[in-house]
Amino acid sequence: MARRGRLLLILALATGGVVVFSQEQDPEKKAQWEKSAHNNVNTTLVNATVEARGATAAHCGRCHSDQGFRAWLPQLMKGDPGNIKGPDGKDATVAYLTSLGLTKDKAQPITCTTCHDEKGNLRVVNDTYHLPSGFSVSAVGEGAICMTCHNTRNGRQVWNAESKPNYGGPHEASQADVLVGKNFYFVNDTSDVRNSSHAFFTGAACATCHMDMNEESHTFKASESVCTNCHGQAMVPEFVQRPTRQLMTRLRVVMASKILGIRDRIKVVRAYDEANAKYTDNFAVDGRNIQGLADISTIGGQMVFKFRMADGSEVTTPIAEIREAPGGKQVFALNDPILRASWNYLMFKFDKSWGIHNPSFAREVLQTTINALRQ
Repeated sequence: MARRGRLLLILALATGGVVVFSQEQDPEKKAQWEKSAHNNVNTTLVNATVEARGATAAHCGRCHSDQGFRAWLPQLMKGDPGNIKGPDGKDATVAYLTSLGLTKDKAQPITCTTCHDEKGNLRVVNDTYHLPSGFSVSAVGEGAICMTCHNTRNGRQVWNAESKPNYGGPHEASQADVLVGKNFYFVNDTSDVRNSSHAFFTGAACATCHMDMNEESHTFKASESVCTNCHGQAMVPEFVQRPTRQLMTRLRVVMASKILGIRDRIKVVRAYDEANAKYTDNFAVDGRNIQGLADISTIGGQMVFKFRMADGSEVTTPIAEIREAPGGKQVFALNDPILRASWNYLMFKFDKSWGIHNPSFAREVLQTTINALRQ
């Protein structure tokens, strides 16, 4: 833990030589953390409290709260990456989650004690446990704690499956999957050859670029010049990000072309209003007025399309609720390759490095996905 930027918040008490971990011992690191996305109380309140989620706080609370993560980690260490369980080994009840502090008046965001134990040591280091994304990662140093939560959390995807199992999308923290090249469609992801050198040959994986080479280590934001540390002064992020964005745009255009080819079948959707976060069921849409695909995203874990309409408006709807008639046949069945293409697109969108985490793999996946849709 002697590296620059590593958390050194240890206080030795005079009595008994007891070592106690205290956030208050390093005001600079605390100030950095306060500017980080980990210090997002609203995300915790929305995703990890029983008032907002009921018993399903056992799912999101694993990584969106300090108390939830610390309760879940021993379970993960025993081989169960599922939702938080109660002392009896059964699904956690609202009463048990309340006892953990997953309530609006007590729930804490990701704090120092989430990642560090009472002695200041990282709770997970070098090797991950079997992750909710269906794989584990070895020899990644301090990056193992990051990968414990920064993964898709939706089980292992079968790369050559002819049908997607459901309409769910990846969780918005797909960095580990991208770094090790797992859980993508159309490209064989069962070999380690698609692992990124950024994960395995930088010393501490995520922590190297986001902390060790970051003057404000506990903001966890890699600097714009971080690439120059290994690749020389001429290397800037844009060299990787620009072509990756171009390929993502091309993929979205190809997807839009597929949609326009069957738009006459689209009659009703479940329209989502972003202003008030509410749905309108059986919202009538004349598919012939769809002009393009403005965006692909997820809402409540479900993949959604945002259609651009002829009158300039936009209609956002879960893909599963694009139908030929009210309660009728779904326009995009689970075996439609556009669903697998949407998953791949979202993996890179939610990774947020725009190819930097695994450049060659990102290019291979995006180009292969484009080719798959063109067949």
